[in-house]
Amino acid sequence: MTRFVTAKRAAVAATATGAAAIALVAGTTGSATAAHQEATAPPSLTLNFSANNDEANAANALGAGFGGSATVTDSAGKAVGTAYDMCDKDGISAKQVTAFCHADVVFDNGDQVALSVVFPIQDPVTATYPKSFDGVVTGGTGAYKGLTGAAHFTNTALAVYTVSWDV
Repeated sequence: MTRFVTAKRAAVAATATGAAAIALVAGTTGSATAAHQEATAPPSLTLNFSANNDEANAANALGAGFGGSATVTDSAGKAVGTAYDMCDKDGISAKQVTAFCHADVVFDNGDQVALSVVFPIQDPVTATYPKSFDGVVTGGTGAYKGLTGAAHFTNTALAVYTVSWDV
């Protein structure tokens, strides 16, 4: 009987130790997840698509796609990366096209921010600037891992946008 009770106590102690170890691992994992949710906000940026974007050559039909890349500069005007976008035209009128776009801002160090945006493209002949709109930050890598929130775009000239963040 004594051996049975001793063995039972040892089994209970082992189970308690295992549960504590699992709780410790779970707590550590939870802390790492919380750290990822506190991603760094990107700096204010300017995206200049004017040199490489084919929207003007895309068909004027719903669903017509276009894309391009932009030089990304910081507030001091220093080149810090490249933005890539792919868009579909979802609304067409005489003076404006509405497009749904996915864009990735790729910084020179390899960090990325992913965006989803529904935005107005004005006819360059009748366009008035600045024109502002918002997009959704859908994620990031590196310093921006776990980033979510909003990106605020101001269209300052044909195919040129300043971007600030609410993340």
